[in-house]
Amino acid sequence: MQNDKEPLYPGAGLADRMEIPDWFRALVNKRILVTGAAGFIGGALFRRLQAHGCDVTGTVLCPHEADAIGRGGGKAEVLDLASDVPFDRYVREIDVVFHLAAMFQETEHGEAMYRRVNETGALKLCQAAAAARVERFVHCSTVGVHGDVQEMPCKEASAFNPMDLYHRTKLAGELAILEFAKTLPAGGMVVTINRPAMVYGPGDMRMLKFFKAILSRRFVMIGSGEVMAHLGYIDDQVDSLILCAVAPREKVHLEAFNIASDRPVTLNELARLVADYGGVKIPKWHIPVFPLWLAGLACEVIWAPLKRRPPLSRRRVGFFTYNRAFDLSKAEAHLGYIRRWDNKAGIAKTIDWYREKGLV
Repeated sequence: MQNDKEPLYPGAGLADRMEIPDWFRALVNKRILVTGAAGFIGGALFRRLQAHGCDVTGTVLCPHEADAIGRGGGKAEVLDLASDVPFDRYVREIDVVFHLAAMFQETEHGEAMYRRVNETGALKLCQAAAAARVERFVHCSTVGVHGDVQEMPCKEASAFNPMDLYHRTKLAGELAILEFAKTLPAGGMVVTINRPAMVYGPGDMRMLKFFKAILSRRFVMIGSGEVMAHLGYIDDQVDSLILCAVAPREKVHLEAFNIASDRPVTLNELARLVADYGGVKIPKWHIPVFPLWLAGLACEVIWAPLKRRPPLSRRRVGFFTYNRAFDLSKAEAHLGYIRRWDNKAGIAKTIDWYREKGLV
């Protein structure tokens, strides 16, 4: 259990302001809202803005999360995207909205709740922002809208192929927001879609199981391991979100951007990078996919009535079977996005953090 006096995530409680880089300066005097500020990406963005002295408010789902941000010197409010209450007060007197809150990996909830949060709630917030004359609305979607990519490297205009409930509802949300944005007057709110790849780094708990299994010598590859994975280091991802909010209107309005770091690698190569830095070896034998997929389906069926997250799901098995490799040239050309972190350095930094926190 997290110790309230010693926050788990990096940078929490940061009091000293960092010098603002030149490309960032357009946000200096803006009032900013970051939804999902207790999450991995949203929290990292919130803390970066806070560290640069920006006037930023976060929204979180639970009061104790707001209290934790307050103890770290930040401002936070509770926002439930599934709520029927108007969202007007959250965006009043706000200049820039970064919308990162979403329902993710909560298999205890059905499609109706996912749609209410990831589609209806997201659109409702965007509409409220437009009515409040917000200048910029940056919506965080996911490269998962492309699913198991059929065109490699996948471009923003490549076919959509969402593979699960989260990806389907995130796609529905971004499409609804873009359709609404097309109705806005010329010179109105700028709306941009940011699609993160597999984001990792200090503070990430989603990739912990993968790293931990390798470092504890309990890892066995599922399937061939030759499917492609494209990681996005957290610092690069935060850079990309900020760039979406400061790039010229004509470069980003009604545009979507796939974001990742370095180059795509096979899962075999990714596992070797983790093992090499950790000083361990991984077995050469692999487990067939289909029995694990069936086990994931069975777990979902059994655990669903209990409203609890199953120990194994088809989504987790899908990690070993879906190709994910993305063309980042559009983000580089429109945003000036630069991939600063390579896979080797990012993995090393992440493992160091896991070890520091006693997680591996």
